[in-house]
Amino acid sequence: MTMPPGKRTALERQRARERAARDAEVTRLHVRVRELEHTNEALGKAIGLLHLMSEQEPDAIPTRTDPSDSSTPITRSSSS
Repeated sequence: MTMPPGKRTALERQRARERAARDAEVTRLHVRVRELEHTNEALGKAIGLLHLMSEQEPDAIPTRTDPSDSSTPITRSSSS
């Protein structure tokens, strides 16, 4: 079956537009994937830092009420 040259040209143009739209979408999605990978990496680092910080914090610092008792460290209140 033969196709008139005008119709063939129009069909080729339509396919070229569809291909360009698909290529643009693929490019957009690749950019989005990179953005999400960077976000995941940053969140992973932040979570790791939070874990490190929570490991380094003491659970509770005992306070000494008897000044002659040297077995427990003296702590200062944050208001001084």
